[in-house]
Amino acid sequence: MLKKLLKIIAWLAGGALLAAIALTVTAALFFDPNDFKQHITRVVQEKTGRELTVQGPLKLTVFPWLGVQLNQVTLGNAPGFGAAPFASVDTARLRTKLLPLLRREVELDTVTLRGMTLNLSKNKSGQTNWGDLTSESGGKRGPARLGALAIGGVEIDDAKIIWNDQAGGKSYTLDNFSLHSGALASNRPFDVAMKFDARANNPRFDARAELRGTGKFDPDAQRLEFKPLHIELAPRGKPAVQLDTQLSADLQHQTLTLADLKLESLGMTVSGELRGTKIIDAPSFSGPLRIAPFNPRDVFKQLGAAPPQSADGAALTRAAATFNLDAASQQLRLTKLAAKLDDTSITGNLTLKNFARPVTNFALALDDVDVDRYLPPREEPQRSAGFISSANAAQTNAPPPATLRAFNAQGMLRIGKLKVANLRATDVQATLNAANGVIKLHPLNANLYGGTYQGNVGLDARGDALQLTLDEKLNGVQAGPLLRDLAGKERLTGKATLSAKLAARGADGDALLRTLGGNAAFSFTDGAVKGVNIAKLVRDAQARLQGQAPARDDAPNQTDFSELRGTAVITGGILHNEDLTAKSPLLRVTGKGDVNLVDRTMDYVLGVALVNTLTGQSGKELTELRDVTIPVKVSGPLADLSYRPDVEGLLRGRVEAEVEKKREEVEQRLQEQLQEKLKGLFQ
Repeated sequence: MLKKLLKIIAWLAGGALLAAIALTVTAALFFDPNDFKQHITRVVQEKTGRELTVQGPLKLTVFPWLGVQLNQVTLGNAPGFGAAPFASVDTARLRTKLLPLLRREVELDTVTLRGMTLNLSKNKSGQTNWGDLTSESGGKRGPARLGALAIGGVEIDDAKIIWNDQAGGKSYTLDNFSLHSGALASNRPFDVAMKFDARANNPRFDARAELRGTGKFDPDAQRLEFKPLHIELAPRGKPAVQLDTQLSADLQHQTLTLADLKLESLGMTVSGELRGTKIIDAPSFSGPLRIAPFNPRDVFKQLGAAPPQSADGAALTRAAATFNLDAASQQLRLTKLAAKLDDTSITGNLTLKNFARPVTNFALALDDVDVDRYLPPREEPQRSAGFISSANAAQTNAPPPATLRAFNAQGMLRIGKLKVANLRATDVQATLNAANGVIKLHPLNANLYGGTYQGNVGLDARGDALQLTLDEKLNGVQAGPLLRDLAGKERLTGKATLSAKLAARGADGDALLRTLGGNAAFSFTDGAVKGVNIAKLVRDAQARLQGQAPARDDAPNQTDFSELRGTAVITGGILHNEDLTAKSPLLRVTGKGDVNLVDRTMDYVLGVALVNTLTGQSGKELTELRDVTIPVKVSGPLADLSYRPDVEGLLRGRVEAEVEKKREEVEQRLQEQLQEKLKGLFQ
């Protein structure tokens, strides 16, 4: 009995299958899906308010795949977004197995889209042209969740996606878009390959992108991973960027991990690990990164630019860094920075905020840096021109005021050892504050040449021309070694104390010198003026006055002093001094005149007087010139000054002294004779 019952059931099942096949064949022979075009377009119009146009024929399959193929389909745009369609497709094909649907499972064949164009837009008021398609209305719930979903794969070819943000004035285009994947099923690995051309207008961008990897998706846990993942980005006419990593994303908790990260571009390799949070609402990433050693000059070559010219050809050839990165939409922060540039080690922290108008905060420390290595090479003759020439030779055009107005930064810089313009300093500390075109370096401190430096440097770029202010002090500095390093010659030695408050206005070094103005004061102790022996000049002048040849003298060509001091007023780049005084065992010197900082020339007059002593520089030979002030003309370029004692002035001084002496003697005799005669009258 049971055996007969099973046979009946088998016949019924076979009959049902034959009936299904018969119905399928009948539907394929006599049913035309194109008869429903108008009905489909009317339903879409009612549900979305948009016009659906199906120009090509519809093709329908029923068994074992229930599927449809659409050709030349367009969907109209939302009201107010123009006449261009929201979406268009040349060919779209979607098929699902019929029997698994009875188990509330969806098993799709490969989903195919060819020739798709998607226009996404946001108007100036912030409304999008897809918001009406995604919003729920009437409190209706979506369809019940299917028990399982499997897709045989995805094939998208020759697609184009356009994003137009009218509110932000930005547009982005993905063109020649293709996406091919293996079978997609829950918690099963699938291969994926994607390519597209990306273009943007603000900022301007044009690149070819490619993605390859093996992914896996868990819809219940909302987890996605790509292990491995390879991305290539090749901007037009620029070096490509390659990224290899292991990606894991938790969409429910909005977290992301990029493990075994390796980013390569411009001959540089960045490796490490990044973790992301709030990757949908407000993405931020953090983690340790390492930049492997590389040659910065090769980076310039990769960019098609010539490397900077430097005095040292070996400079800018070695660099590497490690740091912790914290990045969000409006902030980039580097902590625990440990970098190496050539022979210089750099440590500290760096933060960049507000990328539209960047604000930089930093605290950096450098152990030892030779800035001169990185500056363009200078011709050696420029150094012989002295302090002003050497400083001027290094000047370059200043950045435009508009550029400086956009520079906003605050931070502290410490340098253990510094060499710049051939000057050497230690324990340099500089605090920078720059905001809205006002830039200040204060306090600015350093130890150098046995003394200290304190500075307050300001730059105001709020106007059409730059305004520079300086308030600087040197205390206890050994002038000789300083000038030797800076200008190549020890023109002046001694322990120096200098102060200056200066201001200038202009766009380059020459303009700043031409407008330089302010006040300065200086004093030197226990030093010498090199290159001139004033005592010998006076002695030689005396010899010539007496018709004799100057005596041979092996004394150093310098003028010693125990003290030299004075003040100066600078106007229009011309330094004027009225109160120079210098003291030495033999001489007392006064002076006044001008130093033209623009032309680098001097026009100066010294007044040299011998003190009442026989010791000092050749004192025995100059005893007879005591108490006579001898003018000495100092003039010419600073690189080659000439010193000319005023012989006529010297002669005039001697004659006047003799006349004064004779006058006093005559007056004395006349007075004595008058007294004798008066005495005789009253006797």
